[in-house]
Amino acid sequence: MAANYTEVFQDPTAVEKYAERTYAPGTFSSIVSSRQAGWLRGFVPHAFGMPPVHHDFACGTGRVARMLAGLVSVSHGYDTSEAMLRKGRELGTPGHAHLVAPGLAVPEPDETRPRLVTAFRFVLNVDVHLRDQLMDFASMALPDAESGLLLVENHGNASSLRHLRKTFGRLDASTWFQELSHEEMTDLFDRHGFELVGMQGFTMFTQGCYRRPWIWGAKAADSALCSPMAKWATDVVYIARRR
Repeated sequence: MAANYTEVFQDPTAVEKYAERTYAPGTFSSIVSSRQAGWLRGFVPHAFGMPPVHHDFACGTGRVARMLAGLVSVSHGYDTSEAMLRKGRELGTPGHAHLVAPGLAVPEPDETRPRLVTAFRFVLNVDVHLRDQLMDFASMALPDAESGLLLVENHGNASSLRHLRKTFGRLDASTWFQELSHEEMTDLFDRHGFELVGMQGFTMFTQGCYRRPWIWGAKAADSALCSPMAKWATDVVYIARRR
């Protein structure tokens, strides 16, 4: 997917599949997304003294902005896909959607409030060059340690059970598989002047474990373990700030 990530969601059919099937109620992605929303709605008021300005890099349909509705002063979403942004409007995403050319996203200025920069379901799917574009964007929005926070999701943690798919799975040349280690993530932050200040896990398991007959056991284990054992979670959000 990394080779054409900025192109695949130009297709409205791909966007509809992503929004209506991948995140259909009861799917693995929607369950993880619901956990993320619950965590964000507790984290943001605790981390910020006033509602921050939200900048969502590669926002897609605006899923994160909808999670944060009412908790931020305004959301700005930036994406290269008009089809994604249009679907976001259909779904009632709050805030402002900005169609940008690849590599040219610039955060809307606001010097009066702290800022929250988010990038969910992005870094795993793209190459180093596009990850650096995210960090350049974050650096503009967060020029110093007092500016706010950066939240980056890695939904393919190399230290998780998902890694077993690479080790023991039947992956051929046509199968897309990517994973990122904690070392790669911290190196990305470090190269751009950010420091890791926390992480939060959202599932210890992979999509296959959320099928019958294992789904109830997986849900129960995740409820108990994915937060304290975030380093080994399959899906983890990193919290960083400028040094």
